[in-house]
Amino acid sequence: MASAKEYGYFVKGQKLALVEKDTALDNDVNSRDYGPDTNRERFKSPLSAVADGIELEYVYSPEYFINQTDDKNTALEDYYVDNNGFLGLRDPGGTNFSTSPESLSADSYFVLRGAGQFNGLHKVQSLATSSSTDDTIITYTKFQSVVTATAFERTVSLYYSIDTLNDEDDVLHISEYLSKAVVYFVKAKIAEDRGDFQQKEYFMKEFYKMVHRGERTKIHTIRRVSPSYAAIR
Repeated sequence: MASAKEYGYFVKGQKLALVEKDTALDNDVNSRDYGPDTNRERFKSPLSAVADGIELEYVYSPEYFINQTDDKNTALEDYYVDNNGFLGLRDPGGTNFSTSPESLSADSYFVLRGAGQFNGLHKVQSLATSSSTDDTIITYTKFQSVVTATAFERTVSLYYSIDTLNDEDDVLHISEYLSKAVVYFVKAKIAEDRGDFQQKEYFMKEFYKMVHRGERTKIHTIRRVSPSYAAIR
C-alpha cells in the first residue's frame, strides 16, 4: 500500500524548488529534529523519485511557442550522441529530418519532450547523414559524453512547428492583462532612465495592478455578486 506523501515548494527568482515532508523518526540526539514527534514540519529535498507525478499549471516559457501540438514526430528510434561537444540526435529508423513534415534546416528550432535532461528548445546547427538509414540532427546544445551513443529511456516527441522569440517582430503569447502589464513596465523603465521617478512609481503601480488582475483570472471558483441593501428589488 502506497504511503501518503506531502510536498511543498518555494520560489527564488525564476527557479522553483520542491521539498518533501520527512516523517521518519530521527534517532540522532545531536540533530535539531531529534524526537518522536513525526507531525513537525521537516521539509527536505525529495526523498524518493515519483515518475510523472507533478503537474505545473499556468507555467509559460517565453522562449518559444508550439504552434501545433499535433505537428510532432513520436515514431523515432532516437539515440543521443556527443558530436564534437554538441548534442546530436541520431535516428536509425531512417527519418530524413530535412524533408516534410519536419523540414528542419540550419538555424531552425525544435522542441523535445520525453527526452529527460534534453527536454526543451533546441537550435539546429546542421543535419548529417552518415548512412542511408542513419540521420543525425546536430544542435547548438552543449553536451559531452564518453559514450558513443545512448538510447532514450522513453518515447521522444519532437515538435517541429515552433515559433521562437528571436526578433522584435515576435508576438508574446500572453493574456490581455499581462500584455498591458508589459506596457506599463516598459514605460516605468523609460521614466526611470530619464530620472522621472514620480512617473516611474505611477507606472509600476499600474504594472502590479495588471499583474494582480491577471493572477485573479486563474482562480477556479464561482464568483457571486450580491446586491446592496439600497438596490432596486
